[in-house]
Amino acid sequence: MEQGRHQTSWYPFVAHAELVVEDSNVCLTTRVSKLSRQGCDLQLRDTFAAGTSVVVKVYAWPHFFQARGTVCYSEHGHGVGVAFKKIESDYASALDACLLEAEQSQHKYYG
Repeated sequence: MEQGRHQTSWYPFVAHAELVVEDSNVCLTTRVSKLSRQGCDLQLRDTFAAGTSVVVKVYAWPHFFQARGTVCYSEHGHGVGVAFKKIESDYASALDACLLEAEQSQHKYYG
C-alpha cells in the first residue's frame, strides 16, 4: 500500500466514521483524518492486524458512503490506514463529492 499511497492524492479530511470488522461483532466509532480514492486514515486507539477485512462508513454531511477494505497499517494510539477494495456504485458519487471538497479546502488553505 505504501507505494500506491505515494502515487495517490491524499487530502486532510475530517468526518465521523464507523469501522466495522467483518465476520465479527466489532463496530467502532471513529474519525477520518485523511482521504483518497484508494483509502483513508482513521483515528483509533485500538489496533488491528494488517490484512483485517473491514467496512468503513463515512458520515460527511450531506454525504455518506461506505467501502469494503483492508487494514494496511495500524499504529497503537494513532489509528489505522484502510485500503478500499470495493465501493458500490451507489456510493461512488458521495466519495467523489467528499474528495472534491477536500481538494478545494486544501487549495484554499495551502494555495
